[in-house]
Amino acid sequence: MDFLSTFLIVLLVIALAVPGFALKKAKLLPDGASNALAVLLLYVAQPFLMVSSLLNKTFTTSLLPDFAAVALFAVGLQLMLYFLSKLFFVKVKEEPTRRICVASSYLGNVGFMGIPVMKALFPSDDTIILYTVIFNIVFNAMTWTLAVYAITGDKSKIKPVKILLNPPTIATVLALPFFFCNVSVPDNVLATIGYLGDMTLPLSMVILGIRLADIKFTRLFTGAPVYGVALVKLVVSPLAALGVMLLVRLLIPIETTVIVALFIIFAMPSASSALNFAEMYGGDCDTAAKATLTNTLFCVLTIPILSLLIPLL
Repeated sequence: MDFLSTFLIVLLVIALAVPGFALKKAKLLPDGASNALAVLLLYVAQPFLMVSSLLNKTFTTSLLPDFAAVALFAVGLQLMLYFLSKLFFVKVKEEPTRRICVASSYLGNVGFMGIPVMKALFPSDDTIILYTVIFNIVFNAMTWTLAVYAITGDKSKIKPVKILLNPPTIATVLALPFFFCNVSVPDNVLATIGYLGDMTLPLSMVILGIRLADIKFTRLFTGAPVYGVALVKLVVSPLAALGVMLLVRLLIPIETTVIVALFIIFAMPSASSALNFAEMYGGDCDTAAKATLTNTLFCVLTIPILSLLIPLL
């Protein structure tokens, strides 16, 4: 995987934000357009993306150890990065800002952006896509627990029912029996599901463009915490995760594809869920928005640079 091809793939992904930015600047989109699109993204596009990523994929029992490794790393590494982020931002005085910095530093955009980017980077490797789906299952559970606590500091805000009752997880649970039983879905049905799932990346980027248009460009890059989040999320996070996995591989055999998948997953920019939770629970929405947007712009360079390490694994 060379720098230029990866750079172009990530750049083209980010370029999908241009229509949303242009339409909002031209005042052709009403206020609240991003919220309406976000509902379509969460309740339709992403669930169908999860389903399409599982259907008509070949399951063998030999995959189970790798799935278990992905799930265990997903939990362990996210917990590690959560505490690492807390240490990194311990000197930020304002508690709401400190909390959103921590959340934005370990919550990655593995749902809306992760699977589509993986498909673009590894178009012929279904296994890596399956690993990303497994990671998403764990990620969704930890988003509604650890992420909510990270932003609010209030355990009572954690709703365990949300771990299962969210659209992407429900869709995945429904699709898993088809995957595990190797049920073949007709091509025309799979194509329809694929069309809806393929909306995920464009929709998420259009929403990003709309949010970019709502923030003055000069304000976007202000504030040291924003750069701190970018450093931790885009550089420290993937490298720390990679280091831990390589150390574990010295003791336990781990497939290289598992390490590559998780390495790229942890290189994804901050998830918009940090901003969504900040809005829901009265957190620092300004810092959350700036961190999410700047992270996504910076990843055009960081992901291609980090991908240069993959041939060494």
